[in-house]
Amino acid sequence: MSDGRKRFSGSEYKKRAKDKEYKESKVLNKIPKLSTFFKPATPSSLNAPDNGQQHQHDLEEIETSKCESDLVINNLTTSTLNMDPATFYIDYNDPAKWIINDVTRDYVAKHGINQNLNDDFTCSKREYPDKNRFLNKSLFVRTRINGEVQSRPWLVFSKSTGTVFCAPCRLFGSAHLSTLVTIGFNDWKNAVRKLNDHENSIPHKTSTVALIERGKTAGKINQEIVLQLEQETNYWRNILKRIVATVRSLVIRGLPLRGSEEKFGSYHSGNFIMTLELLAEFDPFLSEHIRHYGKIGSGNTSYLSSQTYGEFIQIMAEKITKQIVEEVKVSKYFSISVDSTPDVSHVDQLSFIIRYISKDGTPIERFLKFIANTGHKSEQLADAVFDTLNQYNLDIKNCRGQSYDNASNMAGKYTGLQARIKEVIPLAIYVPCSAHSLNLVGISAVDCCEKSTTYFRYLQELYNFFTASTHRWEILLFYLKKSKCVKSLSQTRWSARYEAGKSLCTSWSEIKNALQAIIDDANEKPVTKFDASVLLKPFNTIEMCFMTVFWNEVLERFHIVNKKLQSVNIELGMIVELYGSLEQYISRIRNNFEEYEGKAIQICGEMQYKKDKRRTVKRNVNSTKQ
Repeated sequence: MSDGRKRFSGSEYKKRAKDKEYKESKVLNKIPKLSTFFKPATPSSLNAPDNGQQHQHDLEEIETSKCESDLVINNLTTSTLNMDPATFYIDYNDPAKWIINDVTRDYVAKHGINQNLNDDFTCSKREYPDKNRFLNKSLFVRTRINGEVQSRPWLVFSKSTGTVFCAPCRLFGSAHLSTLVTIGFNDWKNAVRKLNDHENSIPHKTSTVALIERGKTAGKINQEIVLQLEQETNYWRNILKRIVATVRSLVIRGLPLRGSEEKFGSYHSGNFIMTLELLAEFDPFLSEHIRHYGKIGSGNTSYLSSQTYGEFIQIMAEKITKQIVEEVKVSKYFSISVDSTPDVSHVDQLSFIIRYISKDGTPIERFLKFIANTGHKSEQLADAVFDTLNQYNLDIKNCRGQSYDNASNMAGKYTGLQARIKEVIPLAIYVPCSAHSLNLVGISAVDCCEKSTTYFRYLQELYNFFTASTHRWEILLFYLKKSKCVKSLSQTRWSARYEAGKSLCTSWSEIKNALQAIIDDANEKPVTKFDASVLLKPFNTIEMCFMTVFWNEVLERFHIVNKKLQSVNIELGMIVELYGSLEQYISRIRNNFEEYEGKAIQICGEMQYKKDKRRTVKRNVNSTKQ
């Protein structure tokens, strides 16, 4: 053919025609018959005269019923979306509008009876010669002879007629039983007596039993589906409980969750999968789940992938952040602290910290979020601060303090971040980070002269020498026994300098003996012996021992002050006192040279300085030389 259309074989066309016919018949079978929407004709209605007025009344009734049923569709709940299409045209909350057929009986039997107790009963007004009476909620309960109060679940209020119906009798009873079945009951004056008579009658009890039995039969399939759904829901809920507990435990401890691959049974799967495998050894339920879903692959629900725990971490973070923001809003006034530092992926991140006071007066500091790639200019930092506060609906006008490090872009008096925030809210007082300020003083003191710089470099070289070999480390531990071991320095943790100096001061002779043992060991390499001899030479000088004793005392005082500055309950007044106390201490020990010299001589056993030990070389002058 030249039209370019794809032609199928004859058998294919027949197959497609059968499929189409099957689908159409399947759809038609689901559509209810027209007879289900109308009441069955009675003999009296068949013999009734056919006049235009009667037809007009029926059409109006059908049209009204249609309009009212359209309104009901808008109020359908989720559970009714799976109903038969015929049920969408009936208001099951109003018994006066029920079309009595099997569809209605099945629906009420499955879903129960809505008594409409919260409706307005003013439309139930009935005029009596003495006064007007209305439906009262007390009619929906009865008091038995023994005083027990029971509800009447069968009694239903119809808002459209302002009457009440007996739902079981309306569905299964005789039309000639009473007005509770046909047009609705509204004789409120005699309501108590007549309702008691009705519920004790045999026809009412028979109709009630029929409704209950209908519910058992009609709801059997539905109950099986619900039971299956509940079992499935409980299964995945129990799995998620274990996942959440695992994620929470790992995240609280700051442990990474992912590994180089996401495979159960792999040694490179990461902490998350490793923890699940550990739990599965003692949890048969989780073990069976991992066996079925652990290697099912992507595109299938298992809740064992990184996407699942990533979503849980995000949910936890949002919930915690929301709680923090609510506490800040209750406290109203707050202070902020931001600091920029690169992470392990070399991306510069701004950490945003907020401080506030709890109801009992306890100061609280909370991390709020990381802000990536904000820039280092004060204007960019200020925009990041304002945007973050707006994101959490925190008013900058309630900010009463700000604290940063001593960098010019942060602490600048005229164009720094603190100055830009003060332009918006002058009450936001800037206070530099006290611990950071103290660290800057300590770093300046260490780098102030060559001797101190050489001393701390020697401490690091000593640590590197012993840790470079397990054999050397064993020798060191043998001589140290219970003494403090050598420590490494740190660029960010100032207390590491104190720990390194203290370990040398308290283990001077032990470390010296360990170095001498390495030098005397015939099995050691010459290079190792040479390095050990170089490190041993300072131990034989009073200068090195003096620096060790002196810096140990100074850094010990720095360390004590630094720990107090990082206390949760520290106040600005206490910070000023600690600074003043440290300044007075440093001024006082300047005059204690002899004290530190005596301690150094006692430790190292040397009496002379290196300069005094130098041999004076005499020059031989040849007087006969011309």
